[in-house]
Amino acid sequence: MSVFTALDVQDVRFPTSRSLDGSDAMNPDPDYSAAYLTLRTDAPDEGTALVFTIGRGNDVQSAAISVLAPHLVGRDVEAVLADLGGIYRELTHDSQLRWLGPEKGVMTMAIGAVVNALWDLRARREGRPLWLTLASLGPEELLDLVDLRYLEDALTREEALEILRRGAEGKQQRIAALREKGVPAYTTTPGWLGYSDEKLTRLLREAREDGFEMVKLKVGADAADDERRMRIAREVMGPGYPIAVDANQRWGTAEAIDAVQQLAPYDPYWIE
Repeated sequence: MSVFTALDVQDVRFPTSRSLDGSDAMNPDPDYSAAYLTLRTDAPDEGTALVFTIGRGNDVQSAAISVLAPHLVGRDVEAVLADLGGIYRELTHDSQLRWLGPEKGVMTMAIGAVVNALWDLRARREGRPLWLTLASLGPEELLDLVDLRYLEDALTREEALEILRRGAEGKQQRIAALREKGVPAYTTTPGWLGYSDEKLTRLLREAREDGFEMVKLKVGADAADDERRMRIAREVMGPGYPIAVDANQRWGTAEAIDAVQQLAPYDPYWIE
């Protein structure tokens, strides 16, 4: 038997606001940061996870993760890893922390960090990547990880189980395809709002050269700027190349409709 010995949190920050890397319509001065969690055991081995924040938000996030330590330190590692749905429910049902909102906000992020670190530790012990650990779970095991309390009027456990059982068909073929081809990725690197048109153009070309088959631009601060940057991106990447856009919750409904109509001639692949 092994036990958890420590839950260590490291505050990691990068001054990305200096060059406006990561800037968008809702976050104009983002100092990209992360509360980095290491969950240690006496085996000795460890699980790690991080929660992404920006700047001062890391103070709050790091503190929120730290207060969860009493739920794990000193406990049997094997027992916790065997019931990860159970520890999730225990963390979200802590009544004093639940007052702060386990279904939203900083406590959700903190609990997510701890649960992710536990999954990381389990996958390390199984000697395989986390995605394969998750993909190898059966329908009943997957459902045991989910809290259906607020969904049962629309989705019962039996209905959810049937969906998962149907989804399990062909799973081994999908796993084999993932092993062979991986998962396609896009890049937002060219698209941050604070970049000049020259930098946008250069990074778009570099994204194509690096093999990305899709890019995403940040929009939503200024309609004229959005139209100009989207036009540049389409000219650089050519017709048919997928270019997505993301307004980061800046638009209301009517504003979003008007903005998308303005961008429509440049064929946005999707709009967030």
